[in-house]
Amino acid sequence: MPTCLDHAPRRPSLAKAAAFGCLLLAAALAAMPTGALAQAAKPAPDLDRLFGSIAPTGPGCAAGLAVAGAPPLIRTYGLADLEHPEPITARTVFESGSLAKQFTAAAMQLLVQDGKLTLDDDIRRYLPEMPDFGTPITIRHLLNHTSGLREQWSLLALAGDPPGTQVHGQATILDLASRQKGLNFVPGTEFLYTNTNYVLAATIVERVSGQTLQAFTDQRLFRPLGMGQTRWREDFRTVVPGRATAYAPADTGFIANMPFTNVYGNGGLLTTVGDLLRWNAFLDKPSDLPGGPALVAALETPGRLKGGAPLEYGLGLELAPDHGRRRVSHSGSTGGYKTWLGRYPDQGISVVVLCNNGGIDPVSLGGAVAQQALVATGRATAASAVSAPRVVAAAQMAIADLSPYESLFRNPVTGELVQTEAANGQLTLTQGARQVLTPVGDDRFQRADGDAVRFVRTDRAPAELTVSHGGVTQRFVAVRPARSDAAALAAYVGTYYSAELDTRITVVQQGDALVMRQPFAVEWRLQPRFADGFTTRLRGTTTFVFARTEGGQVSGFAAWANGARNIAFVRQ
Repeated sequence: MPTCLDHAPRRPSLAKAAAFGCLLLAAALAAMPTGALAQAAKPAPDLDRLFGSIAPTGPGCAAGLAVAGAPPLIRTYGLADLEHPEPITARTVFESGSLAKQFTAAAMQLLVQDGKLTLDDDIRRYLPEMPDFGTPITIRHLLNHTSGLREQWSLLALAGDPPGTQVHGQATILDLASRQKGLNFVPGTEFLYTNTNYVLAATIVERVSGQTLQAFTDQRLFRPLGMGQTRWREDFRTVVPGRATAYAPADTGFIANMPFTNVYGNGGLLTTVGDLLRWNAFLDKPSDLPGGPALVAALETPGRLKGGAPLEYGLGLELAPDHGRRRVSHSGSTGGYKTWLGRYPDQGISVVVLCNNGGIDPVSLGGAVAQQALVATGRATAASAVSAPRVVAAAQMAIADLSPYESLFRNPVTGELVQTEAANGQLTLTQGARQVLTPVGDDRFQRADGDAVRFVRTDRAPAELTVSHGGVTQRFVAVRPARSDAAALAAYVGTYYSAELDTRITVVQQGDALVMRQPFAVEWRLQPRFADGFTTRLRGTTTFVFARTEGGQVSGFAAWANGARNIAFVRQ
């Protein structure tokens, strides 16, 4: 079994530090009572096995594990810089991605404790540039992701200005948000994760505190908690000693994939494994900071929708349970940086995974590290740490002809498309993944995950489909087939303008296909999916639905992108 010295760093100074850490671990084990020592004798977490597929000559990860009663364990794999080969170490700086949101939320809560604002304040009190949408958006709506504000990166992508093509700043996002004429939904009625919320929250922190987010959080959080290597990426050009370069897998190996942006609050935190373990230790024992217990309690309180339904999200923290255990976590992704920070407060386990390889899934790796720790410390058995398959009890009924249930359906609110297909005596529903539907009678079916599916039919053809999970029901409407002949496609050719994005898109016909064209030779090929509806690969899948006048002439279209609904374009 590997010990903590089996993969000691080759540098003499780091090797000495690793050896000293091992002595501390041995001392901690020797000091444990007999029962605890027996638990410690279980197979130790083997991070080398979990991360063993990372090539030592490629980008990789730093992983940290803290278990109550023992020193933290930190392992590093791969290179921080491929052009000047430097190994990742415990002090390598990574960009956090979205796990930074909890620090923006913490800064806001500190201002609440200072009496300078409340979470139920209308954001227009601090951001007068924002329009009046008819219903107030509160700071709490921002932090709980229930504001209805559209996703900034999708809006910029639709404008032909996505991340990686231009340098955006805080003012860019505020200006973009202030030009929107509509919301995704009425504030407080849905949960929809959007980065816009936290960029605006960071701007509020700066305006109310009179300091930059960096100065405020450094004074109130980072320095008091000993997080000496943590800072906000306010200017991507700043030289940061020890920073890992981020990469994305490519056919020839790897390409650099750095987030060249000056937007922060939603992400943009530069940090290390050790600093994030210190932060999680504070969340476990918040008395180390004045007002800490109230701060942590606020961060970890689940949000609620207007009707009272609880969310699995607090203030910048995901609160979804894991196999019945309380888990507090958040993932992050920006450029080629992939991260995950998780805690199991009741079991005293904390995990950090920071990677500069965009092809790595840090959430799965972090969960596997936590599972090993749960088993190794006797806080779970191997069997209980693994999800049991969900048992679906359904009174199955045979249906000889499933073809009347086949169709493509669209959610008129979210724009999401789902497909039902019959083959080999089975009906399947594709909503992300494809799942078999079990008939239970009266046009009702049950999905493999237990969700209830119901069809509304007219003249044997499906008209609607609903998918119900718990108390939430999604409604999808059957759409008519697309026409893709040359004459039909010609009707869409033209130039369209969006005032909300201040951008024009030209639709042109290229052979037997339509293409949307932006300036600077940006083109998106459109795939006909349903009558007047097309999709393209843009931040996942973006759907364009064309509108017609009473006379049948195409008058414009609306776009549904990831986190941004119903963006109107008018034909010119």
